[in-house]
Amino acid sequence: THSSEYRTRRFINWFPLGISYALLYMGRYNLTVSKTALGSLMPKDMFGDIFAVGSIVYGCAFLLNGPLTDKIGGRAAMLMGMMGACVANLAMGLYTKSMMNVATPDATNLKLVFTLLYAVNMYFQSFGAVAIVKVNASWFHVRERGYFSGIFGIMISSGLWLAFDVNGRILKSGLV
Repeated sequence: THSSEYRTRRFINWFPLGISYALLYMGRYNLTVSKTALGSLMPKDMFGDIFAVGSIVYGCAFLLNGPLTDKIGGRAAMLMGMMGACVANLAMGLYTKSMMNVATPDATNLKLVFTLLYAVNMYFQSFGAVAIVKVNASWFHVRERGYFSGIFGIMISSGLWLAFDVNGRILKSGLV
């Protein structure tokens, strides 16, 4: 058992980290929301190609970002991941808006732009995944990992809700 001070401090550290990870998860699924908004401009095969490149980048980025996170720390890695993913997702949102606001959109560059932006997004997404593990290890004992898994599941579910509900509402509102 931990003291109430320890549990309070752990919550103070973990709550913003959990919100940050949920927001990263939200950004991880922006491509799906964009595909829905763009309709026939982004056919399934294009979506699959973009998603595949992003997934490969995400997986390979762990080889670089794992050791880098060990060197710079979990907090710095999470901040880098959040900032990079934020910029990439904002750019995807603005590009999606520009494509939706043109009378006859030209999908010529769509695949290239989304492939590059989604790859950048997924690179920075990997920082968040590594940072969560790095920070988790020092705050949750092995006996508490089941408890943490429940919290982690809530974070992921919240991020999925943000992605599919909130992002859809943002697109429909015309803000982005």
